[in-house]
Amino acid sequence: METHHAVLALVALVSLVMTVRAVIAGLSGNFGTVGRQVGVGGVIFAFGVALYRNWDSVG
Repeated sequence: METHHAVLALVALVSLVMTVRAVIAGLSGNFGTVGRQVGVGGVIFAFGVALYRNWDSVG
């Protein structure tokens, strides 16, 4: 597996974990945690996808 594919897989895994945590927090009524998980997970996912798409130009 090439490095940029491994990075994309890791980003997808982290995003999945953060989504599961947000769902669990939502079910227990912790809406501040839901917002935090969605916000941070979204930033991580967007950064990872951008890094994957621009892998050759980054270095």
